[in-house]
This record gives sequence, structure tokens and C-alpha cells, in this order.
Amino acid sequence: MTGTFRVPAVRAVIIHEGKFLLAQHHNHLPETIGKWGLPGGRIEATDADLVAALRRELQEEFAMTADIIGFVAMYTYRERAHQIFLAKPHSINFRVNTNEILGTVWLTLPEVVEWHQQGQLHTGFELAAIKASMARYGKVLDF
Repeated sequence: MTGTFRVPAVRAVIIHEGKFLLAQHHNHLPETIGKWGLPGGRIEATDADLVAALRRELQEEFAMTADIIGFVAMYTYRERAHQIFLAKPHSINFRVNTNEILGTVWLTLPEVVEWHQQGQLHTGFELAAIKASMARYGKVLDF
């Protein structure tokens, strides 16, 4: 640990009709360029709480509104805590902010597993977060 404080982040497992949204963020670290992750970003001082931070991030990245189903888990990546929530978008006709997002893809669970095995996912916790959301909220969302 470097002792450097890293602002925590919020991320969403976004599900629609059995598929999960992954995004390719603008990244400047050579090892993460071209990799896919969960939508979201850093918490800001003006955010009222974690859900407000997530709603702001979804609005900034996609002009998306969503039902936030609930908290899933917390994972750490590069000394930053990532609070993960499950969300259902109000519409999948969203607008991608190309200043933040290079691309999006909707994947089934088997496809996420394959991408994880191929090393195409950004943080390494994407698959675990998706599985945790299914375990925690599967009965609510009828996975």
C-alpha cells in the first residue's frame, strides 16, 4: 500500500433481459486499455450518498436513469474501494458520452465468463459482482 488516499467509486451491474451492460472507459494505463468494466466512477464530495453518486455517474456516462435495486458488494481495485449496486435501466435507448465511454456491450452470463477467462475485463471483479448480484437479487428479478 502506498499510503495514497484514493477516492472511492460506485459501479453498477446493469441488467436488461438477461444481459449485462459492460463499458469500455477511457483509460490511460497500458494494462487496462481496451478492457471492459462495470459502468460508474468516483464519488464526488457533492454527492448526497452512494446511490446519488451512482445516479450521477449513469447520467454523465449514458444520460441513463435506472432503478437501483440494491447494494451488491464492495471490491477493491488499485487501492480504491468500489461499491457495487444492481440496477435496471428505465430504457436501453441511452446516449453514450464519448468523452467518458469508448463503447458498450450487452453480454449474457456465459459471455461474461468467457471474457473474464480471456482477460478482457478491466478490474477482474466484474464477473464476481455479476454473480453476487444474481445470488443476492435473483428471486427479486427472476434471473
